[in-house]
Amino acid sequence: MAINVNKVYRVVLSILNKEQRGYLTPDQFNRLARQAQLDLFEKSFYDYNRQLTKRNIQGVNSEYGDIADNIEEKIDLFAESATQSIVGGVFSAPADLYRTVQLVKADRLTEIEKVKKSEYVYLASSKLTQPTAEFPVYYFDNQQFNVLPNTLSQCVIDYIRRPEDPVWAFTLGNGGSYVYDAANSQNFEIHESDETDLVIKVLALAGVIIKDPTVIQVAQQQEVSNINQENS
Repeated sequence: MAINVNKVYRVVLSILNKEQRGYLTPDQFNRLARQAQLDLFEKSFYDYNRQLTKRNIQGVNSEYGDIADNIEEKIDLFAESATQSIVGGVFSAPADLYRTVQLVKADRLTEIEKVKKSEYVYLASSKLTQPTAEFPVYYFDNQQFNVLPNTLSQCVIDYIRRPEDPVWAFTLGNGGSYVYDAANSQNFEIHESDETDLVIKVLALAGVIIKDPTVIQVAQQQEVSNINQENS
């Protein structure tokens, strides 16, 4: 389901060269590709929320016409679960955490409720509202999960991981040319249906690097057209 990083780079170079807009080095492309992937990844969450709202108002389209379900499938590609040890009521977030779905006790029978930090302090200080093993709570701060009661020793976190950074790896050939190194490259991880939007996004960012406003304008116009089509 991945999008080939070499294919995207070649398409971007082809468009830039065809219009004589300049050249994008592999290092520049890798930086822009990372940002473009993250932008589209984050956009999928907003699109999902918008389509849910639209579905609730207008009704449900079944099967392939249910856009919200289609976007959910794209996000689910990054769904992960991990068992975490809790020490003194605290455990560190997974290194690849992007968004938390839920925390549950190790037996998966009891959800650990998310609260605000201010609520957490209040709950911990009151005997009447103090969380118990049957009704545990947590808050997230500074890449750490804080759990009450602090007697819990384990939990399971369901979360959406961050996509791996795309990398167009290369070796230097004759005359200092860049030769694609597939073995050490990393493809884009977002859904293959986003390939066109990905190329447009990289081109828009490339327009800033090569200081050509025309590239930015054309890419932005295409992006707006795609959004209008989605909302029509």
